[in-house]
Amino acid sequence: MNPIRSRRLKILLLSSSFALIAYLIRRYRRYLILKKRQSLTISRKESSTNVIPPLSIKKTINKQFFHQLQVIVRILIPRLRSDSFFLLIIHLTTLITRTFLSIYIAHLDGAIVKSLVQRNPRDFLRTISIFIAVAIPASFINSAIRFAESKLALAFRTKLSRHAYEAYFRNQTYYRVTNLDTRLLTPDQNLTDDIETFTSTLTHLFSHLTKPFFDVAIVSWSLISMMRLRKTARGLKEVPALLFIVVSFTFMAVRKLSPNFGKLVSEEARRRGILRFAHTRVIANAEEIAFFDGHEVERNWILKLYDQLREQTSLIIKKKFWFIMLEQFLMKYFWHACGMIFIAIPFLTYDGPPETDDPVGDPLGISTRTEAFTVSKHLLTSGADALERIISSYKEIAELAGHTNRVYTMLHVFDECAHEHYQRASVTMDESHNEHSLTSVKRKVAVNQRAEGQIIESEGDIIAENVPIITPNGDVIVKSLSLKITPGMHVLISGPNGCGKSSFFRIVRGLWPIYSGRLHRPDPSNFFLIPQRPYMCPGTLRDQIIYPDTIDQAFVDDSKLMKILDNVELQYIVQREGGLNAERDWKDILSGGEKQRLGLARIFYHQPKYALLDECTSAVSIDVEGKIYERAKALGISLLTITHRPSLWAYHTHLLQFDGDGRWTFEILNTEKRLTLKGEKERLEAQLAGIPQIQQRLNELCQLLGENTMTIENQQYEEINDD
Repeated sequence: MNPIRSRRLKILLLSSSFALIAYLIRRYRRYLILKKRQSLTISRKESSTNVIPPLSIKKTINKQFFHQLQVIVRILIPRLRSDSFFLLIIHLTTLITRTFLSIYIAHLDGAIVKSLVQRNPRDFLRTISIFIAVAIPASFINSAIRFAESKLALAFRTKLSRHAYEAYFRNQTYYRVTNLDTRLLTPDQNLTDDIETFTSTLTHLFSHLTKPFFDVAIVSWSLISMMRLRKTARGLKEVPALLFIVVSFTFMAVRKLSPNFGKLVSEEARRRGILRFAHTRVIANAEEIAFFDGHEVERNWILKLYDQLREQTSLIIKKKFWFIMLEQFLMKYFWHACGMIFIAIPFLTYDGPPETDDPVGDPLGISTRTEAFTVSKHLLTSGADALERIISSYKEIAELAGHTNRVYTMLHVFDECAHEHYQRASVTMDESHNEHSLTSVKRKVAVNQRAEGQIIESEGDIIAENVPIITPNGDVIVKSLSLKITPGMHVLISGPNGCGKSSFFRIVRGLWPIYSGRLHRPDPSNFFLIPQRPYMCPGTLRDQIIYPDTIDQAFVDDSKLMKILDNVELQYIVQREGGLNAERDWKDILSGGEKQRLGLARIFYHQPKYALLDECTSAVSIDVEGKIYERAKALGISLLTITHRPSLWAYHTHLLQFDGDGRWTFEILNTEKRLTLKGEKERLEAQLAGIPQIQQRLNELCQLLGENTMTIENQQYEEINDD
């Protein structure tokens, strides 16, 4: 082929390649701009339609990220003598050892090539033997690096999980974070997936950053040492300068064109948690959904959430495609060409005396130069790989920033909820003026307002002084409540739905904050709540009775437990289920009435001062219900009962009644008078219910007789006109 034509063809291919690269970079930048605009539009639509708001915290590598990481690292490594710090030192030692072994293996490769060029079988076999001998500890070190990284990740996860669990179960944070605060949408995912992902990413990034820095330092020192041996060659100053320019250019290009992977990954984790929560909700409410055949609604909702997750994952995949293409070109091919140029500079510019170790077989020192070239190439390849990992780790650091923010936010919210500092999203309510609407008479308070009410521990009385009942959403159910309940008083609480009956229990027990006023109450251990659907914990039948005590904390023997079951008419269940030590899925094994009676058995075991009973006998027969109430009163337990059953009026002394419009009354309960009024009310309701049928029959008779019809309303109207 013509040399001139061949040269033109090479120039054409080279210029076409650079033009194609420039075009792809330009298209990639335009793609980023369009995607950014599209994401802003989508986020605005989701903020107006999605029930769960997206995260508003910007996740970038800044001072906030380093502060958050520093706080979490103090949890992971609390002191220098901790096991996590010991594993960190072991991991660091293996990384340093692997770097020195890489340098030594590079020199062995050069010696092997030299022996081949010299055709020296003896040196070749000796060098191969040394290489195989060194491969054994090198393999051990490679495995030890992965082992130490896995053990370090597990140690970090254990430390962080235990710290998070301590914060989660302190001061009823597990209740407050889901009912009184809205910053954590999926705390179960924060406590499991987020912690695991954060610790594994952190240890992996530590390994991928520490070893490259050692590699760069030691490889640079080795190359400089080799170049100093050739004092007459150029490159001792030029090569480091050129290398610095190439690395700086690559780093700036990668950083400029790198997408915000931290924000993308954090948003993906948020959407994955919402999807998992939707599946959990379907499992928890499977029976209700099956009764109503609501699978279409649930399926559409889950598919919608999955589509949102799929779109986010697809967006990350697309961004990674262009970014990885840029990385591969710069750090693989471009760096390889630059590395070959850097290696060639000392060899091509050397003008000293010929180097030779064998004047007869190698008069020009070819084997020595080949050895040096092989070692230099191996070292430069190792250095390039190290620099590639350092520069490409920017993406991993950005992802770590997203995971760090989620873990730090979780711990921060746990701490604030433990100290009763809550934040909730604003709730927009329909300002209807219908006089029968409860929402029309409720005031709103700031959902982030500090609870300034006082809780004072008393000996046994419950005294509320101007205490408002305010929901976590800020709805004022009762503006001011003032009453006094003493031991021995049995209070019946009544009123329409949403009037504040159960809310009163939450205020007294301390689950909801008190925004103003003062509440005198005994220690929370003196209260015991039995809801309409009692909680059945995992474990034996004995565990159900003594809950929340454990077997080690139980203070009664089996005979007393049998007596407790006899108090709630459940002694037969012991023989039926196989004894007190039988383990069953009690939530599914027991009927509704049995679960309610088993829940009531707990008040006979704990014998609190106050039993908060919230419709807890709705599935129990009236005769058994009466026996249970009589036995509980005989033990000196004060009963605070929410019920709609008139049969329970006889077991209470006082009545706390809410009307649903923010008003309330607290008075002595006259059971006989109230039962009389109740009977009269039912009779009047029955008579009024029959009036439409009577009026319809009267109209039919008048039509048959041909007489005029006159309704009761018309008669009353004519009587008024006559008057």
